Amino acid sequence: MNKSVKSLKGEVSVLVVEDDADDYSLLEDAVRSSCDKALIKWVQDGDEAIDYLFRKGEYQDATRHPAPDLIFLDIRVPKRNGLEIAKIIKADPDLKKVPTIMLTTSSSSADVLHAYENGANSYLKKPEGSEEMEVFKQAIGLFWSSVLLYP
Repeated sequence: MNKSVKSLKGEVSVLVVEDDADDYSLLEDAVRSSCDKALIKWVQDGDEAIDYLFRKGEYQDATRHPAPDLIFLDIRVPKRNGLEIAKIIKADPDLKKVPTIMLTTSSSSADVLHAYENGANSYLKKPEGSEEMEVFKQAIGLFWSSVLLYP
């Protein structure tokens, strides 16, 4: 059965893989303005992301660290970059259905191509300035729209 994130019961779990606190705050604000039921979890490097996704170390408790319904990945995070993480996500039978959004400052066509080749479902460029911020918030809002369906 198909569903939208908006139709999910209870909280929506969002995993953000981002090493920059300011960029995380920007994304957190955009998500919260779109979805009041978002439970946002933040990890700051690729190894932490893998630990979270596969419930290793401090992330073993599924109650405190629920499986994500949506993942935002910065391409350039320490230890394992976002492209490596996306590839690991899409190779796992349980995780590969989770919408994975690459988030970066780069608009390089090579980066965009590599992101999609490695399993990203979307590629969002971080906003520069207030005008782009509004468009960015609208793009984030689409992930909670009833017209965007997930398996």
